[in-house]
Amino acid sequence: MPRASTAILHATAVIILAGACRPASREAPAASADVPTAPISAADQAAIRATDTAFATAAGAGDAARMAALYLPGAYLMPPNAATIHGRDGIQKFWGAFVEAYRVNLTLTAEEVEGHGDLAYSRGRYTLDLTPKAKGPAPAHDEGKFLVIFRRQPDGAWRMGADMYSSDLPVPK
Repeated sequence: MPRASTAILHATAVIILAGACRPASREAPAASADVPTAPISAADQAAIRATDTAFATAAGAGDAARMAALYLPGAYLMPPNAATIHGRDGIQKFWGAFVEAYRVNLTLTAEEVEGHGDLAYSRGRYTLDLTPKAKGPAPAHDEGKFLVIFRRQPDGAWRMGADMYSSDLPVPK
């Protein structure tokens, strides 16, 4: 009988160890009750679209501080053909140089605004007309697409956390 007990003990140990050495499940962990999963509301979508409008209005007014205020303090701006800019101060400096050099007419059209909880995105198109403030450079026109990631703030406002855009037009030769 002791041999049978020893064999059963060894078999049980092998089964337990084999189960413990199994690769981890690839299934996503179950959502916890405190993680918001509800889609954003129509009011949130409207607020995000209003942020796009506020940004275009500030650009047209040449107000880089107001443009930058729509970003999170640690936001990322990813302009085409340039390094990523991190932080609201750097973003304000970037847009400041832009609106200092040009009178800006910007139209943003969000084609899709979606999100869950406190995170959302806006994907759309832009048209941009630039009139140089100094003599010399010619006026410029651009059109393209954008993708912006938004985070809802404790006060309910939506601020940009990452902003990326690129032209649809060929590079001038």
